[in-house]
Amino acid sequence: MLSRAFARVAGICCIPVIWLALVGSAVAEESRENVFSIGLGQTLFNGDMTAAEVSIRHQRWELGGVILGQGDTSEGAQERLGYAASITRMLRPGWEWCRGSVYGRVGLAYVDGSPLVGHFNFRTGVGIDFRGFSLEYQHLSSASLTRLNTGIDVIQFRIPF
Repeated sequence: MLSRAFARVAGICCIPVIWLALVGSAVAEESRENVFSIGLGQTLFNGDMTAAEVSIRHQRWELGGVILGQGDTSEGAQERLGYAASITRMLRPGWEWCRGSVYGRVGLAYVDGSPLVGHFNFRTGVGIDFRGFSLEYQHLSSASLTRLNTGIDVIQFRIPF
């Protein structure tokens, strides 16, 4: 009984500690040039849809537009294209993994046409930036601030220009 309680507390506390470490170490991030990128991805866990994104990054901020394809979701069919627009803060703590640079993002998104989330959401992500491409896991969710909050999870392949 005590071990279950400890595991639950550790699970609840672990995520904020990791998040604070990522944000804290990203404070020293250097400014980068403006970068235009495109991304193609696939939803995970709660649906079977494709996702395409176009984004522009200026220093530590990124503005993006996403199209979610038609498909099946855990909340029913997505019968028309879904659209999202977001602004995110890029976090680059300077960590290396598999010859790539680890990064994170946190921001706000407006989503239209998805049965998985409401209109106003948070957008978070973590990725690995290699020299000519990056791989990123993204999550869109209202953090239970709205009734409709299944969430959208996407794994995405991104190419910068």
